[in-house]
Amino acid sequence: MRHWTPRGLGTLIVVFGLVGLFGGAGTNGSEVARPGTVRVGLVGTLFQDTPAGLIEPMMRPFKSLMESQTGVTGQMIVAQDADELCKQFEEERIHFGVFHGFEFAWARQKLPKLKPLVIAINQYRHLKAYLVVHRDSEVGSLADLHGKVVALPKFSRGHCRLFLERRCQECGESPAEFFAELARPQDAEAALDQVADGTIQAAVVDQLALDSYQRMKPGWFPYLKVVQESEPFPATVVGYQDGTLDEAILRRFRDGLIRANQTRTGKQVLGMCRITAFERVPDDYEKMLAEILKSYPPPDAPAK
Repeated sequence: MRHWTPRGLGTLIVVFGLVGLFGGAGTNGSEVARPGTVRVGLVGTLFQDTPAGLIEPMMRPFKSLMESQTGVTGQMIVAQDADELCKQFEEERIHFGVFHGFEFAWARQKLPKLKPLVIAINQYRHLKAYLVVHRDSEVGSLADLHGKVVALPKFSRGHCRLFLERRCQECGESPAEFFAELARPQDAEAALDQVADGTIQAAVVDQLALDSYQRMKPGWFPYLKVVQESEPFPATVVGYQDGTLDEAILRRFRDGLIRANQTRTGKQVLGMCRITAFERVPDDYEKMLAEILKSYPPPDAPAK
């Protein structure tokens, strides 16, 4: 039996749970410092494939837990995209924002004062998307799959979606136009099963999916091969706008997030959303943001 949590719901759970873990933070004059509302914005692409009706019911128990333990009210604000999340920062409607790493790079072009507070990892700090085909396939890259059936599993991470979209755009079409069918299996395991047995021609998955499949199905894994991989993507990030929050508050949240996996409650919350840990921003993160911006410019960027 497969056990899974929709990735968007996982992020939602984490943010509510972590706000509950930290509580109030002294009295230094900022809104976040005194007991009140901590507003966290989430970019809407974190909720791809998540049924809208499931989001609010999942929020309630964590909101209650947070308020009963700390007396601090948490408010979630879901933005349609990175541009909308930037606008919410500009209007001071949120204190922190959760972005895919590549969307954070896009957002900083419009809001340069955005800074990363911590990254969220699931074993890997650098993310990649992989195009997987049957070991006997003559496909050498995504361009060879025109008119074929390719799978993008439900709840795929944002960098897998972006990789697939941009590779198709390089061929002059959207994924829906380029492929005979863009299949949406329930999870990566089902997608890789279909590639291994020849039902579909290819699938786009991430490193964790490949690792899990090799571990769970060692007899089937040799029927697969990777023919194309993406550039390294920066990890999901919790960001803030420089100059709007006291350093003591930032330090409290940063340290609290990093310690989250050291407590029983924190481990449970992180485990539910398949996050290994929150970590300090690595030294190469700024370089990665710059590089991913070159490889994957914002959707509204002028064509070169």
